[in-house]
Parts: sequence; structure tokens; C-alpha cells
Amino acid sequence: MLKALPLLAILFTTLCFSSLIQADDHDEARALVKAGKILPLESILKNLRKIAEGNVIEVELEHEKQQLIYEIELVDQQGIVTEYLFDATTGQLLQQKKED
Repeated sequence: MLKALPLLAILFTTLCFSSLIQADDHDEARALVKAGKILPLESILKNLRKIAEGNVIEVELEHEKQQLIYEIELVDQQGIVTEYLFDATTGQLLQQKKED
């Protein structure tokens, strides 16, 4: 039971205090999806579910080297957080790395 407490704390905090896309990114993401420049987040999450299981704890839309990237943090059943980087235009997984 004690091992589950950190995971429960993360999940509770996520549910209470964050939306999937941070507020600053939300309007921009909506406009870019509407313009057909990026895929909707639900498409990216569908791709993520094909390769990983867990709970999404954070999503950011980033500009990196003139490329739009969805950065998604996912926590698995063991409490390990992994960050996944997806090309927001194509939905292709670019990188995944475990957080320290």
C-alpha cells in the first residue's frame, strides 16, 4: 500500500490541477489543428496507446527547430515516468526516454 502512495499522489495532482494540454498551448493547438497544420491530440494519444500503457500526466506542444512536437509524459503501473516526443504534423514517434 505504501508503494502505491506516490503514484496515487501523482494521479490525484494530475486530475485536480492540470489539463492535458497546458493552458498556453491550448488555443495555439486548437488553431493549428483547425488549420490542418497538426494532428489532434486524440490521434497522437491513439498512437501512444499502441506502444505504451499508463496514465498521461502532462502534454505540451513545443516548437523545436521549426518543428511542432507533442511532448507527452506517461506514468506506468510501477510509477515510472516516460516522456514521448511525437511529430505533431505526422504523428510519428521521434523519441522516448525515461525520466529520472
